[in-house]
Amino acid sequence: MKLNEETREGLKKASRYVVEGVEQILAGKLDEAHSVSPSPGATALAALALQVLGRGFEKACLNGVEWLRLNRRAGWGKFPGDQADEEISRLAEMVLSVSQGGWRAKIKLLTEARQFSQNILALGQTVVPGLEGPAPEEILLPAILEEKVLTKLPVYGRPVVVAASLLTSEHSQGIRQGSRYLLQAQMPDGSWSEDIIATSLAVLALLRKGGCPEQTAKAGRWLVREQYPGGGWPAFGQLKSWAVGWALSVFGETVQRVTDIPWLAPAAAWLEEGQNRDGSFGSTPPFTHPDLDDTAVALIGLQQVGAENQAGIELLKRLQNQNGSWGTFPAFQSAPPAVSSEFPVYIESVDVSIHVLEALWRRAHSQEEQIRLGVKWVLAQQDERGAFPASWFEGPVYSTAQAMELLGKTRYSWVRWLNTRQILEANKKSLEFILQARNNEGGWGSVVETGLALSALMRNTRVVPGVVLEKGIENLLGAQRDNGSFASSYRGIYAKGWNYEEPLTTALTAIRALQRYRNLSYEGLLV
Repeated sequence: MKLNEETREGLKKASRYVVEGVEQILAGKLDEAHSVSPSPGATALAALALQVLGRGFEKACLNGVEWLRLNRRAGWGKFPGDQADEEISRLAEMVLSVSQGGWRAKIKLLTEARQFSQNILALGQTVVPGLEGPAPEEILLPAILEEKVLTKLPVYGRPVVVAASLLTSEHSQGIRQGSRYLLQAQMPDGSWSEDIIATSLAVLALLRKGGCPEQTAKAGRWLVREQYPGGGWPAFGQLKSWAVGWALSVFGETVQRVTDIPWLAPAAAWLEEGQNRDGSFGSTPPFTHPDLDDTAVALIGLQQVGAENQAGIELLKRLQNQNGSWGTFPAFQSAPPAVSSEFPVYIESVDVSIHVLEALWRRAHSQEEQIRLGVKWVLAQQDERGAFPASWFEGPVYSTAQAMELLGKTRYSWVRWLNTRQILEANKKSLEFILQARNNEGGWGSVVETGLALSALMRNTRVVPGVVLEKGIENLLGAQRDNGSFASSYRGIYAKGWNYEEPLTTALTAIRALQRYRNLSYEGLLV
């Protein structure tokens, strides 16, 4: 009885926190407490770019430098409080020295850009498995601009590599071509790929190669807008479509009518207004590049509240890989929102494929073949332990729990698509893995992993002891903060290998688990 009361209070606090964040997103004013965590590496790069830009950007630069000083331990890591990372620490030290050295330090920085650029490229060597990337000799200008080389990188990542190559190049023709490429790739809001790192590097590269004052100043103003009040910058733009999509899905589980929760309909409308013309979604409408994971989650949320979105469904069907999987980033033509997504799709991903299958499953009568191929591919990725690998979150619990969520929705009509025994066996192995992965504190590591694991286990209450669920719920509640959010784990993986925390999604995974536990308790279904 006491746990039920604690669950009710924790759910109330967490829901209030998420609703605050969603309402801020809808109003266009998301505060730092609800945003992607600041990044030492991104903050160092942004402060450096503003330092070189100079007049008009001094205050934002100094705030960034001060944030770095305050977050220094033995050095700087991939996220605040992390153990020191050699390359990120070297970059941050460079920023501090430039900030103290005046104009002479800036000249030295730009004349020694070769070493600086090599440091930046080293930061990007830890990428998500599955992305081939250019060979070392292909990174140099003008080779990097050849179409056969660029196609080895997702579109969002190309400005990073081109800018780093431009910083280090002395090839006159390559410099002209690289500068032209960057200027053409700049987005209407002034950024490159709505990405702090890409934008900072592009500013530095263009300034070193001779100007472009209007374009670099526009980029500088974008960087200032993206800076948190505390002085730091996130590794990338906010995951707004992602957060709103999951919020619609999680809260939509509990309502009979959309009007039962006042913000559901405006949130659904906000998502639909930010959809690209080809049916895709980016992480932050209206400028970001298409992302199939964001697209799938947006559709899941819209479908949960009864909103049909055939354009998004058709896009996901069209961009399925031949082997049945889906990746994260499609190639595309034109600029958002007037994009046309096409192949190739990069980085085959179990977690992305699960999210796409979840979106398609809700409209299963119209895409049976896509689901059959997709589920078949996902099942083939399960290892001997019963685990599924994740691309965009550290640890196999993340994908394995979501695979259980999907496979637990098996319907009789699936018999003609797949061997039912195969599905049931995969689900059983996943269940065994999740139970064995539980730690001594009753959780599964991070709040995200614990929330996802509990939600999946609660679809199997006939074989899961009630004490396992109780201990897991206690673990979740023990990680909750006074404002309703939860302890950060920094287990999300940015494409360059830098970790981050997205607190709204973390809270939503906890809310789903807490909701389901309350419902099972009231219905007397716990054993």
